[in-house]
Amino acid sequence: MKSKAISFLAICLLFVSLSGFAQTTVTPQVKKNADVQVKVSPTIKQDTPGSVEKPVVTVKTSAVTNVTEISAVSGYSLTIANGGVTKHGICLSRAAGPTISSTIFGSDKSHGPDFVVQLTGLIPNTKFYIRAFATTTAGTTYGNEVSFTTMAGKK
Repeated sequence: MKSKAISFLAICLLFVSLSGFAQTTVTPQVKKNADVQVKVSPTIKQDTPGSVEKPVVTVKTSAVTNVTEISAVSGYSLTIANGGVTKHGICLSRAAGPTISSTIFGSDKSHGPDFVVQLTGLIPNTKFYIRAFATTTAGTTYGNEVSFTTMAGKK
């Protein structure tokens, strides 16, 4: 019965970490010549106590739709292996190659793997570049770049 409870707990922890609710990675501290007990979690390798696998993230930016003078809608898909995503969304710039230091829009409140993003406060008749991103403990991964032009303002 105890192993079933532990298996159920491990499955719950995996689901929570993949759904974005839990974003904490624990790295055990091991003292030299100490007795070591290793608890297995989805982010710790069994064969090497204390080593943590790097998160693997794939991000794909969606096409832009519903473009107006000051807003548009886009989104992205996010695939995560080994957990650890701390932030994700879409970055926007008037220059090619937007980064997380550009303007950032967060996703809707869904739990993925597909997200919808409202891009608001835009300038009429202006070309913008967007790309999705996901930041993990290993760094930031960007999706493909998409460009669009807002509609001209009314005269």
